[in-house]
Amino acid sequence: MGPKISVDSATMMNKGLEYIEAKWLFNTSREQLKVLIHPQSVIHSMVQYQDGSVIAQLGEPDMATPISYAMAYPERVTAGVPALDFTRLQQLTFMEVDFARYPCLQLAMDACFLGQHATTSLNAANEVAVDAFLKRKIRFTDIALINDQVLSKVCATNTQLHCRDLESLLELDTMARHFAHQVLKERQA
Repeated sequence: MGPKISVDSATMMNKGLEYIEAKWLFNTSREQLKVLIHPQSVIHSMVQYQDGSVIAQLGEPDMATPISYAMAYPERVTAGVPALDFTRLQQLTFMEVDFARYPCLQLAMDACFLGQHATTSLNAANEVAVDAFLKRKIRFTDIALINDQVLSKVCATNTQLHCRDLESLLELDTMARHFAHQVLKERQA
């Protein structure tokens, strides 16, 4: 993993972005999506049906498998990852998310249902904040604070904003990045 995705993994913003993807890919409501922490990283996704049965996608905790599937779709190709050995699995554990510890995940989940203006601005703010953290301009905990401030400002001033095309999305992205840089300057003053 590169530095950006490593930070996004630590803040769980990567899971927040996956939550947003799942909402749009599967047209789900907030009540239909649930995030759990699974320390072994063996189960990558699960779907629970009305009858209570669950279908899960399991595999070695290695991104080579999903990347190879995405690249070769609809075919399945060898990814160079050993098959999951069920006899070696000691346990599969799950925990509820502590949103006080992972505020970026909560921000992403909330933005998801506010609209595209919220998700676009959150992503832009996060890129600016993570870059500032990697350059040692802010603390790790400032990432979520900056994301929250930008998201609040964009949502307060642009509740009727409609992202109709690529140009309007890019304008919104630029505006959110500008807000994020303003917040950074204020924090450093």
